[in-house]
Amino acid sequence: MGGHPFDDAFAVMKSMQAELNQLKYDVQEERHLRAKEVGELQREVRHLRSQLEQALMDLSVANERVTNALTSETSLRGRALEMLRTEVADAIKRASEVEHLKTVQATQFGKLAAELKLERSERQAAQTTLDAMLNAEVQTRTEEGAGHAKDMAQFRRQWEATVMQDRELFALLVKDVQAAGDLLAGNVAKETNPRLSADVQSVTTAAPNSPDNMQLLDVGSRPCSSP
Repeated sequence: MGGHPFDDAFAVMKSMQAELNQLKYDVQEERHLRAKEVGELQREVRHLRSQLEQALMDLSVANERVTNALTSETSLRGRALEMLRTEVADAIKRASEVEHLKTVQATQFGKLAAELKLERSERQAAQTTLDAMLNAEVQTRTEEGAGHAKDMAQFRRQWEATVMQDRELFALLVKDVQAAGDLLAGNVAKETNPRLSADVQSVTTAAPNSPDNMQLLDVGSRPCSSP
């Protein structure tokens, strides 16, 4: 006696069930992998964000320190200038009040005027140096701020590229699932139509390495992202 007439169909169903189970397993593995990658990306984003916040805090502290130093120096220079003005006014007042000491005071006043001129020149030079230092500091901070902004823009572009790549990969996975569903539907159709199944089997047997058959095998062996 020959085999049961449904043995071949039962074998095909078992093979399809095994392929379906393998596809489900591959989908689950892919989900775990994507979830792990997303978690790593989120951790990296949080780390970069904390570094950026720390850099901004450091920059704010440095700017506040420079501002305080500038305020203190300006206050000191203002008091010194006020004292100098007071001394000059007092010297002029005494020179006008003490007329009989003109000759003696003329020499002393000339000396004092020279000292005041020298002091003023020194203070102007110091002020010029301070202005140059402040301008250099402002330029440095501006360049650092531009660098931080550039780094932030680069980070945003990388993040957007990563998100776009993830979306493209997800779209590919969806296409693979659809292709697997189409392949599965094609196998079911072959079971319901023995003549079509025999024709497909004969074509596959006659040309196993043809582009169409290789494409079918390639689509069936791809991992997919959802059942």
